[in-house]
Amino acid sequence: MRVAGGKTSSIGEWIVVFGAVALAVAITEFVGVSKKWENAIVFTVLVFASVVLALRPAWGRRAFWSGLIAVFLFHCIVLVAIEQSTPPTSEGPHGLPLIEAGMVEGVLILGGLWRRSMKSNSHPS
Repeated sequence: MRVAGGKTSSIGEWIVVFGAVALAVAITEFVGVSKKWENAIVFTVLVFASVVLALRPAWGRRAFWSGLIAVFLFHCIVLVAIEQSTPPTSEGPHGLPLIEAGMVEGVLILGGLWRRSMKSNSHPS
């Protein structure tokens, strides 16, 4: 698969993404997090692990990391508001709507972070 900057991702990098998701599932199951929060946590790990992997060429730019932190915090605030608006017995959004939302959110984050990091003049220190 091609990532930003025309580089190709390796199978090892995708194993890391799936490993992060599996670890998130295992931890939330072990801790006993409710199903709706487990879905939200795993969703967040999957979206952001994929974004970080896809934007590997921008890792050396400060603007990428500061933008990623800002987007991550915004994502968490919105996700908490959505999850708290659902009834306690709800499993929260899951299935196809969650996958579609993740794809749209991932593309928007990728586009914004890539544009911002490529405009930046801050190179690796």
